[in-house]
Amino acid sequence: MRLRAPRSLAGQFALLHVGVALVAAVVLAFGTGALLHHAARHYQREVLRRQARGVAVAMRTRPAAEALGEVDILAGGLTLSVVDRRRRMEAQRGPQRPEILATIPLVRVGRLYRRGPLAAVSLPVGDRWIVVAQDDAAPEVVTDDIVRAFLKRFALLLLPVAMLAPLAGAWLTRRLTRRMSRASGIAAAIGPDTLDRRLPRGTLPTEVEPLAVATNAALDRLEQAFARQAAFAADVAHELRTPLAVIRVRADTVGDAALRDTLVVQVDRAARVIGQLMELAGLERPFADAGEAVDLSALARGVVAQRAPAILDGGRTIMLDDRHPHSIAAHPGALLLALVNLVDNAMRHTPPGTTIVVTAGPGPRIAVCDDGPVVPAAQFEHMATRFWRRPDTIVEGSGLGLSIVTRVVEAHHGRLDVAPGPGGRGVQVVMTFVDAAPGVPQH
Repeated sequence: MRLRAPRSLAGQFALLHVGVALVAAVVLAFGTGALLHHAARHYQREVLRRQARGVAVAMRTRPAAEALGEVDILAGGLTLSVVDRRRRMEAQRGPQRPEILATIPLVRVGRLYRRGPLAAVSLPVGDRWIVVAQDDAAPEVVTDDIVRAFLKRFALLLLPVAMLAPLAGAWLTRRLTRRMSRASGIAAAIGPDTLDRRLPRGTLPTEVEPLAVATNAALDRLEQAFARQAAFAADVAHELRTPLAVIRVRADTVGDAALRDTLVVQVDRAARVIGQLMELAGLERPFADAGEAVDLSALARGVVAQRAPAILDGGRTIMLDDRHPHSIAAHPGALLLALVNLVDNAMRHTPPGTTIVVTAGPGPRIAVCDDGPVVPAAQFEHMATRFWRRPDTIVEGSGLGLSIVTRVVEAHHGRLDVAPGPGGRGVQVVMTFVDAAPGVPQH
């Protein structure tokens, strides 16, 4: 099985710190041990050489045996020997070391020679050699014991330090990723209504700061593109209103009644589409504030009263079901626009004899429902799509009504649900809002 590094930045940093700590602990332990042993060997070599030089000085004025007996012993566990070219013993002081005397190189440049626990140096004096040997296992020799004891204690000290280093690294990494998480939270909250927000500068790590700068620059361009798009749609719609008004006046003067009625219907439809485009362009701009307290009951009553004459003239009925909704913080003009579009959609897409019910409440919600013909289930998911029209409809329209409603609900952080009406007939559209107006008494 192939091991993979964690995708999390914190996990990668933690894994890196653990690896570095383990490698550092091993390298430090072996390195310290090697340095201590090297220092101990160097000290031992210098002691043996000094001892050999002391014997050589004493042998200048007296025989070898006397010189060995009178010289001061510099360390414990030493054996002082004088041999000739054929390694025959002439004098010795201390325990016998025949294995050293038989194998040590007799050269002009004395160097430390080791055989098992024995260490020795040789120093030429005329045609003889002084051999100074030391047994590291002797009780008097404490250098190696000190080194071993130090390494054990050093290992006990190094172990918690090696464990603490990854923990410190994980803590520092957590602090780093916490700042990045805050920045990502700000980025996640940026949407069509909050295009003026930007990622913080000066709080992210230096390596990540260019990404925040580039993201802010992209958001600047996106905000400008949104503004240009909304302004373009509004300008086009505005420029078309005057020509359409002129055409509408001219249409009224056409003598052929059938042609006049057709022209009037088409011009009114175009005027309605242009008006919806202007309304939609205005909704594309983020709201400047949280709005004001809106009484959903009063809003529903006003729309029902306003649209009732046209609905009744078309052979349909409309009624209000007031279930005492909550007042919410919203923009009343936008909510009025959304509710009027829902009622007009129900009026235009249902046959005479249909009953339209506007329900306010319970809670911060408002719904429009009709008992018109059954709508295929597959069409509900497309109803809020801009410019989509039911394939079986015979009513002229632009497909913008529910798009406007959707934009209004999204701008108020609400939810729009489209489903079949009671008994599976008609359509029920529910606008649910979540934010109650602060300080506004609930009904």
